[in-house]
Amino acid sequence: MKKIVFFLLCSVFFILNSCQDDEQNAVAPVPMNFSLIGKGNFYGGTYVTPQNSVITNTADWNNFLAQADATNNVSGSFTETNINFNQFMILVAVDQVQNSGGHSIDIMTAVEHPLNITVEVDKLLIGDATTVITQPYHIVKIQKSTKPVIFQ
Repeated sequence: MKKIVFFLLCSVFFILNSCQDDEQNAVAPVPMNFSLIGKGNFYGGTYVTPQNSVITNTADWNNFLAQADATNNVSGSFTETNINFNQFMILVAVDQVQNSGGHSIDIMTAVEHPLNITVEVDKLLIGDATTVITQPYHIVKIQKSTKPVIFQ
């Protein structure tokens, strides 16, 4: 009987100790800083494919810029277009084409987890309903990572 009680006590101690180790070794999610590249609306015939995407190289970035500037010089309002892709990557959120103004798309947060990066994107109607056809976009720059990015 003493052996059974001893075995049970050792088992409980082992379980409690391993739970504490898991809690101590757990990595908390870390909010990532991001820098604004551009935010606004495509309009006047310049529209791109609706997307939530990650751009990690110059060729893809230049292709995106070519689409964005097809009719209007949209990238002229960006804070920067020369990106060091050895240090950074670009998060792009582009909403669908809207039949009126007053819409926005916003990258709210980027959070680094042990296995991935989650990006929260919100689509809003802000009330300035003009009759202009628009397509909201939001583009930010974050530190480069090899972790997969999940848009929510």
